[in-house]
Amino acid sequence: MLGKEGRGVLGMAMTIGSIATALPAHAETLRIEGIFAATAREASFLPTIGVDTLSGPEGEQLGMAIERQLEELETSGVPHPRLVPASLRPDGLLRGQADVAVEENDYTEARERCTEKKDGKCVRRVTYRVACTTRTIRLRADLQLIRRSDGRTLYAVPQTRDDSGSWCEDGGVEPIVGLAVDVMTESIARAVRLDLAPHRERYTIRVQENRDGLPHDTADRFKQAVHLTKTDQSAACRTFADVDRMAPDNGSTLFNLALCAEAEGRYAMAGDLYTRARIFSPRAGGDISKGLGRVRSLADGEADVKRMAAL
Repeated sequence: MLGKEGRGVLGMAMTIGSIATALPAHAETLRIEGIFAATAREASFLPTIGVDTLSGPEGEQLGMAIERQLEELETSGVPHPRLVPASLRPDGLLRGQADVAVEENDYTEARERCTEKKDGKCVRRVTYRVACTTRTIRLRADLQLIRRSDGRTLYAVPQTRDDSGSWCEDGGVEPIVGLAVDVMTESIARAVRLDLAPHRERYTIRVQENRDGLPHDTADRFKQAVHLTKTDQSAACRTFADVDRMAPDNGSTLFNLALCAEAEGRYAMAGDLYTRARIFSPRAGGDISKGLGRVRSLADGEADVKRMAAL
């Protein structure tokens, strides 16, 4: 059974007022919304940040892409560092460079051609080879965010992206370097945005449906809870809590109750339930580890938003 707080799972499920109760049909998932902490949490507390002129052949393009991403934070409704021009001496300044490397390798591939047919069927083939090329495009950005007050580096993460494709003299599509670089540049800019500021996210996680180990009547109740996730998320969570009372320490039930706690914003309880689910459902270890990672970041994000709002 759960500890003092965990034993109140029934009460927790009964108070899930933040979860919609009449949602359209979906797969067996819970729908969750929360604010995830910035990867570089200390950098996200800076009142203002700026983007310096980045060096390298793709530095200017990447710098503009990062600025566009940071400007979008103004409409996010989540506290964040304010983007200002580098000339205004922001509290943090993003510096670095971005380089592109293009590598091509030639090779050949075998082909077959029919040289003789009989009664509509090929009876003789010849093998020949065609020239082909593989092109790999790599974009690397080495970025650092420096705090102006003390010169300390608060963020230093190399960002790399690559794209490759092959084509032959008789077919295939040759990768366009400029287009690939544009896509990779935007990808890096989005990653930098997530690194430097909290972000709100809406997502769905599939519930566990394995009823192994549950008595027959409890298994039926569990199945009912799974079906309820499609139409009434709050009722589904209350029913999973009923199942937990009827048959404690079932791994699938604990996992699903952890999802319910995550959806309600009870991140400490969710962490406790995911940890207990790991004991009783070791085969779900991957999903449980992801859940633990989410609730840690969500708890940090909640704390960081409160801190930034008070600045």
